[in-house]
Amino acid sequence: MNIYKGRVVTLNLEEIPLPNGNVAKLEVARHVPASSIVPMTDDEKQILLIRQFRPVIGQWAWEIPAGLIDPGEDPLTCAQRELEEETGWMTEKVEPVAAIHTSIGFTDEVIHIFKGVGLKQTQKKQEATEVIVEKFCTRDEVLRMIANREITDSKTLIGLFYVLLMPATGN
Repeated sequence: MNIYKGRVVTLNLEEIPLPNGNVAKLEVARHVPASSIVPMTDDEKQILLIRQFRPVIGQWAWEIPAGLIDPGEDPLTCAQRELEEETGWMTEKVEPVAAIHTSIGFTDEVIHIFKGVGLKQTQKKQEATEVIVEKFCTRDEVLRMIANREITDSKTLIGLFYVLLMPATGN
């Protein structure tokens, strides 16, 4: 049963069959998918982060650029579009890092995460509801921000984890 349908999320009461034959009755948030990108300089020594005011939590948050995937748009195109809109930068080389489920207990939201290398400045195209400043940070600065709990956004933490701590896959 549909409870609410919005631009980004639809809230349903659903009966979902389980592998053991039982049925789970759940409140489910069906969410539009999103993409994000960890933008890095050519030498991969600096990462471009954004600090964005998030009204839902009432505070500023350090993040990687991200946004909702438009209908018919592929995740890579979305990540590149959001990077340019939010920061005024583009990357020359992009590779997929992960696709994550943000909170599997109640929503089907998926965020695709990419790594972008080789920044070129273009023009910011921020939306009126976006209050964003960007900052280049060294790897050490980013790790310090994580250790000091200055970065709390899950997609950002996971993207940074993959890019900074996981060995390159050669993809």
